[in-house]
Amino acid sequence: MPDSLFDKLDAEKKVGALGSLNADYSFSVASFPEPGSTIAAEGFALRPGGKSSNQIVQAALLGMDCEMFGQVGEDDLGGWLIEKLREAGVETGRISRKGPQSGCAFIMVDKAGENEIVVNSGANGLLGEEYVEGVKDALSSLSALGLCLEVPIETVEKALREVEGPVKVLNVSPMPASPSLDMARGADVVIVNEDEAKKALGKALPSSPDAMRWGMAAKILQKRDLPSAVITLGSKGSVVLDGGKAWPIAPRAVSPSDTTGCGDCFAGALLAGLASGMGLPDAAEIASLAAAFSALRPGAQSSYGTKEEIKKFAQQ
Repeated sequence: MPDSLFDKLDAEKKVGALGSLNADYSFSVASFPEPGSTIAAEGFALRPGGKSSNQIVQAALLGMDCEMFGQVGEDDLGGWLIEKLREAGVETGRISRKGPQSGCAFIMVDKAGENEIVVNSGANGLLGEEYVEGVKDALSSLSALGLCLEVPIETVEKALREVEGPVKVLNVSPMPASPSLDMARGADVVIVNEDEAKKALGKALPSSPDAMRWGMAAKILQKRDLPSAVITLGSKGSVVLDGGKAWPIAPRAVSPSDTTGCGDCFAGALLAGLASGMGLPDAAEIASLAAAFSALRPGAQSSYGTKEEIKKFAQQ
């Protein structure tokens, strides 16, 4: 049973995330505005976010030993973002502060739980290769390391190239203007959504998680000597591509309240499973349940569940 997999999470293994921290300005709207129009929001909240910060918070909520590696500005928001991570049980001692402005995101969520997001990178965009050099020993001591593309690609590539030791998981998001998975060769696992997978692999991929239909994509990865992959398919679940084979991961059907941060939740739970020594399909089962649970509550980090909450959810 998937809920029993949570008992295999090893709290002595350390998970790290290298990447972005954002302040999320979230507005609830009846529907998204048309160009040139002004609408009234039905609710507003300021919450901590950023893809990497979100991922490490979910891993921490699952009981893992966690540390965030990244950069915030020298503004009040930077201090607030660091404090929120500490409250979630994440180590923050190696987060640097540079520049006048922390990263932020403007998020609109409609009544169907769908979202539209605009991001300003702020201090995230100033995270240089020299930062990786300074924390390389700490990164190498991890059991699993999560990376994303909300910081400069050169910084991510240096980590992929030079950090040895942890399982390296690259969330290829936001997808570069010239999509390619070649940059991910230093990773052990990549996470992409359905649209990103089609752009990066350049093939007409199936729209269902059926293993036989996704076998072609698995063979493409293997032939090109690319990392294993998890393709997230939203309400259709996900599919694991590993060793030239495909494993469909069935979705947990829910009526979403807010899908903001669900992909980051998935990535954080996957990191926890891989750090604990699980195979990729088992880690993806945990990640799928965690992401489904998060869709039931508003926000990104504010919607994430603890290990016990998600286990209970899995038993329903």
